[in-house]
Amino acid sequence: MKILVVDDNRSFLDVMGNLLRDEGYQVLLAEDGKQAREILEMEPVDLIISDIFMPTLDGTRFHSYVREFTEARDVPFIFVSGYDDESTRKLAVDSARDFFFSKTTPFEEVVSLIQKIEQAQSLKSTVNH
Repeated sequence: MKILVVDDNRSFLDVMGNLLRDEGYQVLLAEDGKQAREILEMEPVDLIISDIFMPTLDGTRFHSYVREFTEARDVPFIFVSGYDDESTRKLAVDSARDFFFSKTTPFEEVVSLIQKIEQAQSLKSTVNH
């Protein structure tokens, strides 16, 4: 599974990238939505994990771009934020494709969510073939 991680906090980006690689995932890193959009236009991904509050192109505008971008329209999208409140959680509007976790969520829970998404994608591709 190839995962695009987007966050303007370089420390978080590096830690998340390393932890995901240690779990066996291919990881692409972007420091804002604009850079992530450029990566997406060149490289297909299976999952996007994106911070919400970033300069240049924030997570919500990047999410809108992804949902309108033909090749990535159905890619699962996990919003991540240091803010864990009701209004932030409501950004994950499509419960089948959009998810949320706080930056304080234990990494094991993040991996568990990714594994559930992987299983759902695997089932979906089995059904469609």
